[in-house]
Amino acid sequence: MSDTVVSIEDMDPAQLIEQAEAAREAGELDTAAKIFNAAGNIFMAVSEFDEALSCFDKSLGIYKELKDETGISDTMYNLGVAQINLERWDEAINTCSAAMKLFTKMANDEGTADSTYGFALATLGKGDFDAAMVQFKKAQKLYKKVENQQGVASIIMDIGNAYAEKEDWENAQKHFKKALLVYREIEDKSGIADALSLLGDIAEMKNNQKKAAECFVEAAQCYLDSEIFDIAREVVDRAEQKMWDIPKSTRRRLRRVIDDIRDALPEETDDGEGDDDIDPDLAALM
Repeated sequence: MSDTVVSIEDMDPAQLIEQAEAAREAGELDTAAKIFNAAGNIFMAVSEFDEALSCFDKSLGIYKELKDETGISDTMYNLGVAQINLERWDEAINTCSAAMKLFTKMANDEGTADSTYGFALATLGKGDFDAAMVQFKKAQKLYKKVENQQGVASIIMDIGNAYAEKEDWENAQKHFKKALLVYREIEDKSGIADALSLLGDIAEMKNNQKKAAECFVEAAQCYLDSEIFDIAREVVDRAEQKMWDIPKSTRRRLRRVIDDIRDALPEETDDGEGDDDIDPDLAALM
C-alpha cells in the first residue's frame, strides 16, 4: 500500500466532481460543497472557466441550503471571479456586490477587500472607468488595512492597465512605477518582472530605447528567477533587439546580463515548459 498522500489540488477535477456528487447523495452536504469548490479552483487554475463556474454554482447552492454564511461568501466570491474571466460583467457585478455585503456583515475585511477588487474589475470590464476607479481605491484601502501588500500592488497594476487602455501613458507609467516599488518591497520577483515589462513597453513607445532595454533585461532576469521561462525568453529577445539602438557603454553592460540569462534558460521543448502559466491582473483574487 502506497504511503503517498495526494492533496485535493493534485487530483483530477472530474474525479472530485464524482466524489462531490456521491457525498451529496449520501447526505454529506458540507463535504460535497467543499469538494465542488475545490474542483472549481482547480478548473480556474487551468483556465477552464465554464467548468469552474458550474462547480462554484453547485457549491454555492449547497452552502445556501446549509445556511453556512462563511461557505456562501467564499464561494460567491469564487463564482464572481469565474464570471469576470468569462466576461459576464453584469452577473459578476451582482455576485461580487452580494459577496461584499456578506463579507462586510461578517466583519471579514480580507474578504471584503477581495470582493471589492472583483467588483472593480467587473465594473471596468463593463466599461465604467470612473466607477471602477472608485472601487479600486476602496479595495486598496482595505488591503492596506489588513496589511496585504500583494493585493495593494495588484490593484495599482490594474489601475495602470486601465489607464493604458485609455492611452493615458503618463498615468499608466506613474501607477506601474508605484506597483514596482511595492513589488520590490515584498520581493515579489514575478510582480517586479510584470511591472518592468510594462514600463519597458511605455519607454519603447516614447522612443527611450535605453530605458526600454534596461527594463526588459531586468524583467527577463526576474522572470528567469521566478522560473517563468517562456516569458523570460520573449522579454530577453525584446531587449536584444534594442542593442544597436542604445549607447555603447550600456550595450556592453546589458550584453553580459543577456548572455547570462540565455545560458541559464533551459532548452525549449516542443510542448513548452508547462509551468509558465501566470495570472495577469487576478492573482490576488485566486
